Amino acid sequence: MLQTAVARSGYREKRAALAVERAAGRASGRGLGLSLFFHGCGFTGSGEERLASRAALELTAGGARVLVANTEIGQGARTTLAQIAADALGWPLEAIEVATPDTGLVPDSGPTVASRTCMVVGGLLERCGAAMKEKLGGLAPRDYLAAHGPLVVTEQYRRPAGTSWSDETYRGDAYGTFGWGCNVVELELDPDTCEVRPTRVTAAIDVGRAIHPQVVAGQIEGATAQGLGWALLEEVVMRDGSMANASLTDYIIPTAIDTPPIEAVIVERPYAHGPFGAKGVGELPIDGVAPAVVNALRSVGVDLRDLPASPERIAACASR
Repeated sequence: MLQTAVARSGYREKRAALAVERAAGRASGRGLGLSLFFHGCGFTGSGEERLASRAALELTAGGARVLVANTEIGQGARTTLAQIAADALGWPLEAIEVATPDTGLVPDSGPTVASRTCMVVGGLLERCGAAMKEKLGGLAPRDYLAAHGPLVVTEQYRRPAGTSWSDETYRGDAYGTFGWGCNVVELELDPDTCEVRPTRVTAAIDVGRAIHPQVVAGQIEGATAQGLGWALLEEVVMRDGSMANASLTDYIIPTAIDTPPIEAVIVERPYAHGPFGAKGVGELPIDGVAPAVVNALRSVGVDLRDLPASPERIAACASR
């Protein structure tokens, strides 16, 4: 991740140029910061075993129907899960339906959280697809249904071979795998107003295997923008045990105007137990943005210890 992010961002060259500027007394307020980070995929420890999630594929006359409880909330899960099923069966995407995640109709595949939908539930669907393909024995769906009747294949989560965890000692493999990342943030600090304007973010993210590259890039870009909000704008104000700024009138979040160009660099190092090598990607990209922003500010002499990096906090740092 480090090598990829440094190369794609031109980090070494830009750092050297900024050093020359400062040595010549031409401080421009431009900062450059880097962070390295990682995130566990799926529930911690024995969490996935306790959930014992199940996913199913139901044969239809025209293909198959995905039966899972995981919900589409804009992250692309519906497309990704359908694609995994299609690839496992060797069929076109158009042959796959995705059932409404009504708990009266679908098995319990666990919650839509923890960077687990693609990796854990998608892994179950890959196994369902392989099992269904074997049962069909080369028959078309319509022919199989006519000869044998309905077919539903269900798979349940099992811990990957070679991993272990103890709830008693809290030792072992805390996660099936980890996602890794590196961010490079470039910013400008206004010396008069102490306002920070991010100008570019490079995000190199290890996703194992990108099932749908466009969806993955969208996840990386969205989470990176959220990370910038955490670093620069968003602040929960508590007063008398409750949130004092619990509306968008008072709680500031980044908009498109606040978002700089983001280069989402997808790095693929396949995970042996993920669907076609995929890992989780939902949460990882938000983790490294704020540390990179803080490091970029330190490169211009602002030693910030609290977030967000508001003009007031930066001015207080400068006056110390």
